[in-house]
Amino acid sequence: MKRLSVALLVSVLAFSAQAALADHFDISPFFQDGKLIAGGLSHNGERVSPPVSVFGYDFGESADDPFNPSDPGVNQAAGVGNLTAGDPIRYNILSSLLYWDGNGEVSFGAPTGETCLTLLMGSQSRTLTGTSGLQTGSLIQNVGTGGLVHKHFTASLCDAPEAENVPGEPGYIVPTAGIYAFSIELTLAHNGTTYVSEPLWIVFNNGLSEEQHDAAMQAVPEPASLCLLGAGAVALLRRRRAGC
Repeated sequence: MKRLSVALLVSVLAFSAQAALADHFDISPFFQDGKLIAGGLSHNGERVSPPVSVFGYDFGESADDPFNPSDPGVNQAAGVGNLTAGDPIRYNILSSLLYWDGNGEVSFGAPTGETCLTLLMGSQSRTLTGTSGLQTGSLIQNVGTGGLVHKHFTASLCDAPEAENVPGEPGYIVPTAGIYAFSIELTLAHNGTTYVSEPLWIVFNNGLSEEQHDAAMQAVPEPASLCLLGAGAVALLRRRRAGC
């Protein structure tokens, strides 16, 4: 059980395997042994084998539009994931929006005020708040030729549902700094059967340190019980900030 952090390879406790790699990793779906599972795939072609269950990203990477990144991505190369052309891949939301302000030990709760995060996939959007709960998602993509999949969500963080989140626009309000997390699942319809992935956690950092981001990724709750992760192997992939 190992964890990769920048250039260092460090052993961790045997019940938890985590990988945080210095690149941008999309969710990479595989259909193996009758199961829909996820690995990681960077835009440089670097792969992390499944199962991966936690993916990390950052707000604030673009000075012009810091709170509307095109993350997470869902990405699989042709001929790799054993996916059948034409099969629809969809997503569902399994949790409300969780928040940690970075103080003390990691402790997730509801975000402050009316803070919300809207996920856009094509023309469809779903908004997460501290009380939004389970939501049926939408189509991500029908699998392309040879099993190709590549689509990106836009994740929009706003201080309130009607607040502007683009600098320079009238009514612009900077969303509160902290860690924002939520859980999704992928589904694949194949030969009349719908296959459902294990829960995947998306963990965004808004203005905290990389160490705090890592700590939050290790402590994401289970959707059903909101208990901290215990036994069982998980893998974590974090997108490092540009320049790091």
